[in-house]
Amino acid sequence: MMIGVATICIACVLPCVTQGGSLTIPDIQYTESADGASLYNGKIVDCSGGIVIAKTGGGRPRLFLQDPNALDGWGAIQVKGWVSDAFASVNVGDWAEMQQTFVEEYRGTTFLQYWDKNPDGSQPVLRVVSRDHNLPQPLVIDVNEIRAPEYLPLEDAWIVADHRAERLESMLLQIRDVAVVERDLGKAQDNYELQSFREPNDTGALCWASDYANQNRQKADLYVPGIEAGRRFRAVTGVLEQYTNLGEGFDYYQLLTLSEESVVGLCSADLDQDGDVDLWDSKLLMEQLLVSSSPPVGDMNHDGEVDSTDLDLFNAAWQQADVNGDGIVNGDDLDISGDRT
Repeated sequence: MMIGVATICIACVLPCVTQGGSLTIPDIQYTESADGASLYNGKIVDCSGGIVIAKTGGGRPRLFLQDPNALDGWGAIQVKGWVSDAFASVNVGDWAEMQQTFVEEYRGTTFLQYWDKNPDGSQPVLRVVSRDHNLPQPLVIDVNEIRAPEYLPLEDAWIVADHRAERLESMLLQIRDVAVVERDLGKAQDNYELQSFREPNDTGALCWASDYANQNRQKADLYVPGIEAGRRFRAVTGVLEQYTNLGEGFDYYQLLTLSEESVVGLCSADLDQDGDVDLWDSKLLMEQLLVSSSPPVGDMNHDGEVDSTDLDLFNAAWQQADVNGDGIVNGDDLDISGDRT
């Protein structure tokens, strides 16, 4: 009898090992649970993996794996290492798979754990299957698809009400035509709020971003250069992470930029700063060539006047940014630029 009771107790505390072969990332990530938890939370699984789209360092390094075949969500997942050199032999662009990995929900994000030993005594295995893959193109989304949290004064908490962004967790995303509204937000006061400047009156067109995973950020700084209130950007690209700690009053999604190329400013020829370069900008420059005005937004070389030199600089900037050669600088050029990287 004593042996039987002990056997039952051990079975209760050990994680379940899934049967039936490797799971894809969407298999693990897909959930209809209100809290966003994976159906495999607390289980040991084999995962067929995906392309390494990003790496972060530190004492708990991480990999971001994305399945290029999952185009509309549930397609990426994070792998957490427990020593600083855990992923020293893994590079961005590798296809990595996991065997006997423990699935864990932590602070709102689903992780595959890469540590010395699982709770049942088994050891996870990370294997690089192939190298030098092209990274999947970022999924272009509207700002309101990864909505910013709202401040609840009675609870003194920042809580996101819309969790539809759960399907985009850890995926490579891009938002366009946004401006910095506010900085110094979030748990570590390193978040900044971005708003669509095409929909300035839409209170839902706001999201949070952070540069803490950006490889070009100086350690002494919270942000990469240019993250200032009022600054407009053509595009901001990053991977999406959820941070949940209700005990401290936080539940939000944040777009983590990865490099200095993640943040694309407006083209210098975009004189009216509407996100495009078109005939309206050309008209504005021509007007200032004929009649001086203040401030001289057409002063491309910042010498205090608008003249033929500025016209040459304007045309050169327009031509360089017009990647597809259709005469307009807009999101289509960003798409082509991404194809070339």
